Amino acid sequence: MIYKGLWLFGLSGSGKTYLSKKISKKIKNPFIIDGDEVRRFISFDLGYSKSDRIKSNKRKLGLAKIAIKNGYYPIISSVFLDLNHFLKAKKNKIRVVNVLGSKNKINRKLANKKNIVGIHIKQPKFKCETFENFSKNIFSI
Repeated sequence: MIYKGLWLFGLSGSGKTYLSKKISKKIKNPFIIDGDEVRRFISFDLGYSKSDRIKSNKRKLGLAKIAIKNGYYPIISSVFLDLNHFLKAKKNKIRVVNVLGSKNKINRKLANKKNIVGIHIKQPKFKCETFENFSKNIFSI
């Protein structure tokens, strides 16, 4: 499948922003939609509840659609990804990668801790690509 974008999700400190920046240097027309920047400039009216995170995902997906429409390759990162936006991302040919892959010992430790803002929100259980699988063929974007 030819993807039109990439959505990385995982807890704070799991390497989403770092990976986004590295990938953006290797692809044509990247457009980084960083969760922290969206919170600072667009979703500043939202808190950290599950419903607010879902609203923020809706905004990120909207930005991604605009980027795709204008010939850019959006690279989205977020702490949380709900099932509804996971399915919508896939429908829009956005590759979804869980940065908290099961084999990474550091990330397994992070998965059991609260995130930086101190509110633990469990990730929904849906099957998607893990970082380990993604990193094996990182440039088959």
